[in-house]
Amino acid sequence: MKMKLAQWWDEKPLVVILSLAFVVRLIAVFFAKGYLMHDDHFLTVEISGGWANGYNYSNWIPTVENQREHPEPISFFYLGGLYFIFKSLIAMGIENPQIQMYLMRFIHLLLSLGVIYWVYQITLRISNLKSARTVALVFAMIAMLNNFAVRNLVEMVCQVPLLLGFYLLVKHQLIRPTTWGKWTFQEGYSDLGKTIRWPLILAALIMGLSVGIRYQTVLFAALVGFVFVVQRQFWSGVVFGVFSFLGFFLTQIDDILLWGGEPFQHLTGYIEYNKKNSANYPGAPFTYVSLVGFYILPPISLFLLFGFLRTWRKHLMLFLPAFGFLLFHILFPNKQERFIVPMIPFMVMLGVLGWNEWVAQSTFWKNRTKLLNACWTTFWALNTVVLCVMIFTYSKKARVEAMEYLYDQGDVKNMIVEFSHSENSSMMPVFYSDSWRLYYTVSKKMDWEHLVDIMPNNAKLMQDKNVTKPEPNYVIFLEDIDLDKRVERVKKSFPTLIFEKKVEAGWFDQLLHQMNPRNRAEEIFIYKIN
Repeated sequence: MKMKLAQWWDEKPLVVILSLAFVVRLIAVFFAKGYLMHDDHFLTVEISGGWANGYNYSNWIPTVENQREHPEPISFFYLGGLYFIFKSLIAMGIENPQIQMYLMRFIHLLLSLGVIYWVYQITLRISNLKSARTVALVFAMIAMLNNFAVRNLVEMVCQVPLLLGFYLLVKHQLIRPTTWGKWTFQEGYSDLGKTIRWPLILAALIMGLSVGIRYQTVLFAALVGFVFVVQRQFWSGVVFGVFSFLGFFLTQIDDILLWGGEPFQHLTGYIEYNKKNSANYPGAPFTYVSLVGFYILPPISLFLLFGFLRTWRKHLMLFLPAFGFLLFHILFPNKQERFIVPMIPFMVMLGVLGWNEWVAQSTFWKNRTKLLNACWTTFWALNTVVLCVMIFTYSKKARVEAMEYLYDQGDVKNMIVEFSHSENSSMMPVFYSDSWRLYYTVSKKMDWEHLVDIMPNNAKLMQDKNVTKPEPNYVIFLEDIDLDKRVERVKKSFPTLIFEKKVEAGWFDQLLHQMNPRNRAEEIFIYKIN
């Protein structure tokens, strides 16, 4: 069997790598449930799932009743794709939210395999088979990305059109080693018939779609066009810029269809939002350099970062867009680790190429092959441990299963979410409950009796605005801090309150809480107003 695997690895390495990635990510489809952060649920699943079920999430879609004039500062392109998936599942009779999410994660798994395929093919065409195998295997097995690959993260999904666009450029030999020298109009013009072909236009259109999924990837498209000019292919750069802009424009067509004909309202709103909130998630200037080691574990992360920086001259078309993207996020105040995910494939591709070239000419490493092998062994050992954790990670388990319990009851009118802490972190993933009514929230600092007094009037007022917020028949208590006192306070207004179910926090949430107490590992207690 061992010999047969070695033979497969030599003869069909891409099939082996894709099969391995498929199996690993299929485990994540079934076991990496829930959501990791706010954005991969409340800015994706919750919105599109609500639309598919006939609920206008927070009035994001303009109607006669809400008379909304401006959109939310987020692109609807990816959300529209999720909407059609959910709508198709409902049309097929698949209405259970958890089953829908199994299928949604599987669809994202298939998309992620395309990225691995294109990474392999790009490397094969600009280097050799040995490097392509290494690149594809490393990228396919990065522990964190095997979890991210099945989630609704725009930073992962935008890789699909982004890498496909680069693959088309490489496949049709539109990317070439950088040449340096003076550029003239005549040289650029004479290039017109040779390089401006349909693959260039198609690659530009496809890369434009990636910008519609994640706005920041405009840096990739813009810098590709810039490199065409640097390489004395002026008209190729112009055509690429025009058609990548056209591809992006098509993703924003709802600006014209829904918002009075004025284009790019989502984009301008997004820019304004980030201007006002640029310091909400601050970080040190070189946070992202260290985060390369968050995804590609040490010591190999250091090797690949060094190798990546060495390729700037030889592979400028691949290097400059990725480096520019990284540099922008180093300089921009907001810093979250997932922001740099779109450039990780380029870091791996160019990092492996640059590092292998360095090792081939380095006397130090030629004389220390055992040390180099030990470094790779250490990387694979650490990565395998983290990988086994991440593909079984059920994040926000208590909140998801609390909502799933309400779905199973089938009698939810509305709910009150009562939490012990003063900060308002009470957002519940109501997608899993299939109850899209606006619910009530109460903290220990809020006037409970006042809320109870206004409930009937509030319900009528909200219904007059075409928003359903009826009186509740369930109360959700987050955490067990002073739980008895909190329950007694609620019973003064709802004497028939009875305990239904306790939902434990998942092991991963408990682990994060032990690592940092700011991460809450909530137990949830479900009560019913009888």
